[in-house]
Amino acid sequence: MDPKDRRKYPRYEAPFQVDLLNMGDDPSVSPYEAIIHGSALDVSRQGMRVKVSYNVPVGAQLSIIVYSAQGGESLCLCEVMWRTDVDGDIVYGVYTKEWSKLDARLARLFQDMEAESASAVATPRLSA
Repeated sequence: MDPKDRRKYPRYEAPFQVDLLNMGDDPSVSPYEAIIHGSALDVSRQGMRVKVSYNVPVGAQLSIIVYSAQGGESLCLCEVMWRTDVDGDIVYGVYTKEWSKLDARLARLFQDMEAESASAVATPRLSA
């Protein structure tokens, strides 16, 4: 089974700039560096893939700010579900536990994708 088929919410596959709040989990990052810059490779209502040079274990809690291209920002609390190294950076699969602030444009994007996904499931495709 394709892992995408298990997802409850569709993912929007496009890069987003993100900032992680430094909670002191990575000893190689100065405690005086409050924000760690990175990017989200995709995002959904309940998760995202984040590429960043911040080394935390699976199970760690992350506070992430997601920036939209139009200038909006959203803030969420996430849990690291998996991680892998890619070209010197770390890619995390994170589960979004809570959106404490959700930009209206991102919320609308989620609603549109979810509606499209629901209609695709409800409408059977005819094969030739």
